Amino acid sequence: MNKRLTMTLLLAAAVALAAPATAQQLFDFNGQAVVPAAVGGDLALDAIVYDAAPATTPIPLNFADYQYTLVITGLELITDGPTQVYAGGAIALYEDAATAADFTNGATFSDGTAILTGVVTDLNRTMYTATLGSVLGHVDWTGGTRLSDIAPEDQGGWPILSGINASASQTEPGYSENWDGKVEPTEPIVGNEVMPMGNLKVLFR
Repeated sequence: MNKRLTMTLLLAAAVALAAPATAQQLFDFNGQAVVPAAVGGDLALDAIVYDAAPATTPIPLNFADYQYTLVITGLELITDGPTQVYAGGAIALYEDAATAADFTNGATFSDGTAILTGVVTDLNRTMYTATLGSVLGHVDWTGGTRLSDIAPEDQGGWPILSGINASASQTEPGYSENWDGKVEPTEPIVGNEVMPMGNLKVLFR
């Protein structure tokens, strides 16, 4: 095989190995929200993040040894109505190996390591019936011990989507409603691992 053809094949292999993954990526959560009674009040969410296999998480998480929780605080109600408009909240993804999250003690959702923190830039909460609705908003990640796992250009504009169930059977004491949803990147997050050229050459020996 001549050198030019060999190099062409090596470069083609490198491009293929660097191609973005196509598997769905998301932080899958189920939790409880507190909804404010009037404009100016704050919405809050305590949620547990689950392994949504075969989908993957945007950054690797160790569900075998840790519990992961998602917490939203300070999300201010700007406009009331069938569709409520919120803005200005904080969001954090926690990793904890010690205390299991317990809806009777909200502090157990935020007593771990904050691996991702950020802001909820906007969020709409729409109710279709007295008990059923949906959520659509966006998240910008700005901090946390794992922020560097996400390239700067991929840290903003993540959609947060959820179904709402405010039935008494689905709502824990002290909360207003159940949220079952996800936070996901706009494009799949790809790791920064690069195969050395020497390893690529082995493929063609």
